[in-house]
Amino acid sequence: MGKNKNYSDAELGMDRKIDRRDFLNGVSIGVTAAMLGPTLMANAQSSDYIPAQDKEGYYPPELMGIRGDHTGSFEASHTVRDGRFVNGKDTGEDYDLVVVGGGISGLAAAWFYRQSAGPDAKILIIDNHDDFGGHAKRNEFTYEGRNIIVNGGTLNIEQPTNYSTVAMGLLRELGIDTDDYHAKTDEMVRYYRNNGYHGATYFDEETFGAEGLYNKPADMEWSDFIDETPLADATKKDLKRLYEEKVTAAGFEDLNDDQKKEKLALINYNDYLTEYLGLDPSVLPFFQSRTHFRYYMGPEQVPALYLWQQGGFPGFENLELRPTGKISPIHHIGGSHHGREHEHRERSVYFPDGNATITRMIVRHLIPDAIPGENLDDLFTAPTYYSRLDRPENASRIRLNSSVINVKHLGEIETAKKTEITYIREDGPSKVTAKNCILACWHMVIPYLCRDFSATQRGAMKYGIKAPRVYTNVLLRNGKPFEKLKTYSIQAPGEFHTSVSINMPLKVGDYTAPIDPEEPVIVKMHRAPCKPGAERSTQLKAGRTELFSMAFSTFERNIREQLTRMLAGTDFDAARDIVGITVNRWPHGNAYIYNTLTEPMHWCFYPTDDRPCVIASQQLGRISIANSDAGANPFTDVAIDEAHRAVGEVLADQYLMNKT
Repeated sequence: MGKNKNYSDAELGMDRKIDRRDFLNGVSIGVTAAMLGPTLMANAQSSDYIPAQDKEGYYPPELMGIRGDHTGSFEASHTVRDGRFVNGKDTGEDYDLVVVGGGISGLAAAWFYRQSAGPDAKILIIDNHDDFGGHAKRNEFTYEGRNIIVNGGTLNIEQPTNYSTVAMGLLRELGIDTDDYHAKTDEMVRYYRNNGYHGATYFDEETFGAEGLYNKPADMEWSDFIDETPLADATKKDLKRLYEEKVTAAGFEDLNDDQKKEKLALINYNDYLTEYLGLDPSVLPFFQSRTHFRYYMGPEQVPALYLWQQGGFPGFENLELRPTGKISPIHHIGGSHHGREHEHRERSVYFPDGNATITRMIVRHLIPDAIPGENLDDLFTAPTYYSRLDRPENASRIRLNSSVINVKHLGEIETAKKTEITYIREDGPSKVTAKNCILACWHMVIPYLCRDFSATQRGAMKYGIKAPRVYTNVLLRNGKPFEKLKTYSIQAPGEFHTSVSINMPLKVGDYTAPIDPEEPVIVKMHRAPCKPGAERSTQLKAGRTELFSMAFSTFERNIREQLTRMLAGTDFDAARDIVGITVNRWPHGNAYIYNTLTEPMHWCFYPTDDRPCVIASQQLGRISIANSDAGANPFTDVAIDEAHRAVGEVLADQYLMNKT
């Protein structure tokens, strides 16, 4: 059964009710003033206006359809990008600190500032989305009276031993003991692998000439697995050589260990396989999607060295490379985590809702009434009362559905005592003032929000292109199709979503995820929209454009068709068994990472000050910058560390001001 089969909408269940809500309370969240007609604007600005987040029933995590950068979260920014400006009404609100962006870095900045300035410090966090957390958000499904949670973005705490004292210290202060949590959950993370389920590869007819799902048990030899696949004989022969023999790499014979690694840093993995190991290009589609989750594009844009460091990719045994060691510059190629190597691998820490656990813990500490409870065990099932996030009596406040459109100093940059922040939401444009402002949003949007920065710094901000990606969560009536196939994770190199897995059955604190095959199951599907073969920046831009323009119905049809094909031979029926779909679309996804194929080698080896990320994140007057872009690395600890740096700048300025 292949893509050439013309599935009808009825066969796939396209006519079945799947909640596609991109709206809350009947109004598109965060629409700009330019989109509101005069009558709506007048009504919005009337005295009886109630912000969406304060309305009864407001609860973004349960929304399905397009999430992530949802409808209403980006239109205002695009309006500002296109040069359209509006003046805001003065709310009269004045704060010690305004943070633009409610993701991990923005929330951490609020936390660090309050820790030093005291619990009475007035802090306002403004975010353009309908939920806090940035990329670290949760999705919730309710089915037959059961609530099931899953990450809608940032997945885990990866390699916690690499966390700085600052980043790990924040987690500990929040009540997250990664060692203790890991000990409690590690067996559950590996539950499917320990109970007869296997990883698998799905071969589609259009890419490989034949169709089928093939399991690869951990104890199965690669040669045996390859023999079972529908690959052509010549492809099988070269893949078996690659996995089972020490294929000699041409051009490395007279190099020492460091020279080999530097050479690998300048060769993409596809070229390494074909030009240096002499393999037939027909092997390349087998690896095409295996780099998507970590690097957001295919191996043709990933240095071979990165994949040796990561582990799991064949072809390096002949080089007999020595472990680099964590203090070696080469260990840090591509960022502190992308530069890890298999000798230093450790298991990640997984929460039921991904790193939304961290953002919810920070919010609980900043605004205790919003998320009641005492510790990590009761957090997972604790309610979030959104109407309590932005109360005037709160020292710390979070204002959602509010797109910041202008940030400026009031007066000359060198002597200004205040900043002014203008934002726009349903009731039109408004402005607040603050002694200091931390921009915890993307580098690429800051030049349009704040004209105070120099042309050089604005240019550096625009250098990195964030990597687009999609986290799709599909709720099935039960997990029996995966039980029958005995698979928990599927690589699908030629498919729309290139990796598919069933959610981990975590039982932590008050929360218990489904585990029995008769129970509902969440299928997690990942897509890195890219344009194979093109230069990296072209691929990233093409993926971003695709995600902004793609309708939910396109996602839905691809999801239904792909699962139908992959689960063939089971009792799976897309029309009957799919009961919920949430597409977490992130057109501006992960921070841009320097790559030895496209950037100067020293940017990747050493944390030099001439890197665009460092130039871009320099403090200007009373405005500081905190985000993972500032570290050119998308991981959670980097976002926290950059928040700590930005708050340090703010506090240093306050100290000097008080002294004078």
